[in-house]
Amino acid sequence: MKKILSVFLVLAALSFLYVEKGIAEDSMEKAKALWDMMQSDKYQETWALYPGKGKFYKGQEPHGMLLTTYVNTAADEGLKSGAKELPKGSILIKENYKPDKTLAAITVMDKTGDGKDDWFWVKYTPDGSVAKKGEMSLAGKPGGCIGCHAASTSGIHNIMTGLPE
Repeated sequence: MKKILSVFLVLAALSFLYVEKGIAEDSMEKAKALWDMMQSDKYQETWALYPGKGKFYKGQEPHGMLLTTYVNTAADEGLKSGAKELPKGSILIKENYKPDKTLAAITVMDKTGDGKDDWFWVKYTPDGSVAKKGEMSLAGKPGGCIGCHAASTSGIHNIMTGLPE
């Protein structure tokens, strides 16, 4: 009986790792496709700046000390209409800068569904590689991103973007 239980526990652990690996691989593929789309769209030239914000506005941790946030058409229309939730297809790109205006990271939120929690999150290094925290790639649904943004109770601007209203 102990042998069967031991084999079961090992198989369960391996299947958990396999599922986690599959999720991580899917997130990395999505992150690469998202980066490629951002580059082909030339988002810095063609997307709107976050309504009411210019370039290099004051940021806060965990993002840069200076930020520039770009929004695609779906996000821009949702924000300007006063929607309580942004529509599926909304993408927000936040460039995170150091105080000397050196780009430190690019964080992206991609609304993949109609629900409040249907966001794909990714943090890129300036060269487009997915950033890591320890061994964990920061793509998919990183706990730090979700925890901070979901903790806000001050409306769509903070919940969805981490920006003050």
